[in-house]
Amino acid sequence: MNSTEDTGLILWVSNDQIRILHQGIEKEVTLPGRWRLTSFGQRPVAPGDIVNVKEKDKGLSLIDVLPRRNEFTRKVAGERTLPQVAAANIDQVLVMAAIVSPRTSLGLIDRLLVTAAIGGVPSQLILNKCDLASKSRIEELWQIYSSAQIPVHFISIMTREGVEPLKIMLQGKLTLLAGQSGVGKSSLANVVQPGLDLRTGEVSSVTGKGRHVTTSARLHPLNGGGWLIDTPGLRECAPYGLTKQNLLFAFPEIEANARDCKFRNCLHKDELGCGVMVAVENGDIPEPRYETYRKLLIEAEMNERKY
Repeated sequence: MNSTEDTGLILWVSNDQIRILHQGIEKEVTLPGRWRLTSFGQRPVAPGDIVNVKEKDKGLSLIDVLPRRNEFTRKVAGERTLPQVAAANIDQVLVMAAIVSPRTSLGLIDRLLVTAAIGGVPSQLILNKCDLASKSRIEELWQIYSSAQIPVHFISIMTREGVEPLKIMLQGKLTLLAGQSGVGKSSLANVVQPGLDLRTGEVSSVTGKGRHVTTSARLHPLNGGGWLIDTPGLRECAPYGLTKQNLLFAFPEIEANARDCKFRNCLHKDELGCGVMVAVENGDIPEPRYETYRKLLIEAEMNERKY
């Protein structure tokens, strides 16, 4: 048999094994040593990558990875400044959070949105368990994120409120679901794609946090066309590649008010004539968003000192 070169889509990666969609068929491939997880925690391939492969008598052989148009990448846990790519070539990220039980912190929501923005991926916010939340809390969240120009969807997987429009929004697109454990990512995947039967976890009665069930990111095909990537739950997220410059672009409401700053190099911390701080005082920028910006600014400055 003569070897032929072709392309494939990576559906799942785990240690020395990957699954590739090649010519409409899912195939398991053993990764050569140079494609495996390194001792530094880096991996050259991720779900969503398009790869050149060569078909031989013994199966597929990985040749190289085509350039990515975007990626969702956070920093690995700990002190190391290394990337952990959840997925690549994504059409949209749905940051999923729970309004209650477990209540997702606004800081984590913002960090996930910033990670998507830095990676060049459009994002939307899905707030689950709206049937258990007060009207005042729903209104508060709406005001915070609508001012940030982020599409917000209030849903209840339990009652199916707001779920049908999401099915339409997923069609024909490669969508990444990101959020902490217990907010309903796998449950939502099971609803929008009947028969998927992903394992779902309950919220711990002791910690109030969700239990990890999904162990690795993988692409699941949707009947209406497109793919859904269910990811392991995140309890923290440090955006990889964070700088003072791209941080500002990840907060549209802060960037807009920065035009009123007296000095062009204003960092919007405590400078005189800062238009952003005036907007915060006037209520035009929600304080929780500004607080996350301040914390991420400190991390960006620390990153610059490391390099």
